[in-house]
Amino acid sequence: MALSERRRQARTPRTTISSIKLAVPRPEGGSAEVNARLINISEDGLGVETEAALRVGATVRVSAPGGINGRIGAHKAHVRWSERSQGGTFVSGLQFDDGARQKETRKSTSEDDAAVDHYEVLQLSPKADSDTIHRVFRVLAQRFHPDNRETGNEENFKRVLTAYEVLSDPVKRASFDARRIETNRTRWRIFSQPETAVGVEAERRKRHGVLSLLYTRRLTDARNPSMSLHEFEDMLDCPREHLEFSLWYLRENGLITKLDNGRYGITVKGVDEAEESGLWKPSKAKMLPAAGERVTAL
Repeated sequence: MALSERRRQARTPRTTISSIKLAVPRPEGGSAEVNARLINISEDGLGVETEAALRVGATVRVSAPGGINGRIGAHKAHVRWSERSQGGTFVSGLQFDDGARQKETRKSTSEDDAAVDHYEVLQLSPKADSDTIHRVFRVLAQRFHPDNRETGNEENFKRVLTAYEVLSDPVKRASFDARRIETNRTRWRIFSQPETAVGVEAERRKRHGVLSLLYTRRLTDARNPSMSLHEFEDMLDCPREHLEFSLWYLRENGLITKLDNGRYGITVKGVDEAEESGLWKPSKAKMLPAAGERVTAL
């Protein structure tokens, strides 16, 4: 069921319950009981209002006198989103947990991790700390939330939420970082066979690779936007001797610059070229042409 359809159903409460109890995990261990007001409910979850924010991704236990929507006793749910209301309280969306949904979520997350760079989704450096991740997530979540009539976008909201759920959890983030390193090496590798590393076509693909890497670095890590020759070798799987012509060409055309410390950075002209020629694409798309594919001249 689509998120928009679940939200539409959730706006019509199916119960007269107004007050519920939440057992919320504490950072130091154990849990604390929190009073919450029920806003809406559906088969998949419920919306609640609390005095304090609930941590997105946290698992809570929900209970109410007489049960909830036919569910007797306390039930596990995880926090999908939480934001401050105009009245100063916090409104949160909880999704009920069950074995099938957890299995489906794990499978979906694994598939998404293989195709999506969560750092690119949030436009963050891989070195970003937890406070920065949380701050950027709040801004993007408010911007893309389906209830935002001006900038709401359900697909982007789900991508931002998934990225935050992974990067805000130390264990999930560590696992994702390990997969990301190998995925990036595969994604940026230009030459799968030695014979594809020579010729005009190969030179164009090398220039595309260098410019795309520098564009992405500038976009996601503004404090450290440059790259070394060693990084180009590693990411493009190409020896530095084979990159010298490409780097010279890009510098002579003013698309990249060589800094005093020997590292390379993209120029404003290079950014325009990368965007206008379609070199940079969202992480779901293939970011470099494979050997044999046509590419425009650079």
